[in-house]
Amino acid sequence: MTAREDEHRRIASSVWTPLSSVVVPRWRPRGMSLTHLPSVIPAEEAVSLPLPSDPGARKSAQAVTLVDGDDFQRETDEAAIARHYSEWPRTRVMESIETRSDGWPSLISLRLAGMLRRRVVCALYESRQQDTTMGRHQDHWDGMIVQMRGAKVWRLWADPSGQPREILTQAGDVLLIPQGVEHDVSTPQYSAHLAFAITDRPLVGT
Repeated sequence: MTAREDEHRRIASSVWTPLSSVVVPRWRPRGMSLTHLPSVIPAEEAVSLPLPSDPGARKSAQAVTLVDGDDFQRETDEAAIARHYSEWPRTRVMESIETRSDGWPSLISLRLAGMLRRRVVCALYESRQQDTTMGRHQDHWDGMIVQMRGAKVWRLWADPSGQPREILTQAGDVLLIPQGVEHDVSTPQYSAHLAFAITDRPLVGT
């Protein structure tokens, strides 16, 4: 085991304890409640943790997706990513990092999947104030959002015809979004969050 692998295993163990203590008791198949949990991870710890988007950390085969509504532009070349972003500022997403990254978020995905007996997919979202987003939408999975850096404003519609609930997530916060709850986001300045999607697909052999 390399020093880097050992460090990411240590981080995963440290982060898993508080995350599992809040999500596992609250998760039920198609029965999770919309819940905002502040400071699950201490803010100073959250902002210091390495992410796959950090300079030099992204693997060459890991694409970055530039998102605007239903438009998804995937690029792997750093120069192309920077050029397209400067021409059209959009939310940047690194998808499927549970399989395309060997860092601690991948290890958390595996532990969460093993605990809940469901396939878990992880993505990293980065955005700045001017960036376009996916817009109002719903997901076909339960989501565990872990705010890593900066802050994000979430508008969530438990009733699609009613008024949204507005939640501000800051570094270290966890937001549980049940499947089918419509939501939209905005970024006050800068935001980086991990989205763990708890799918309906059971693990093989369960």
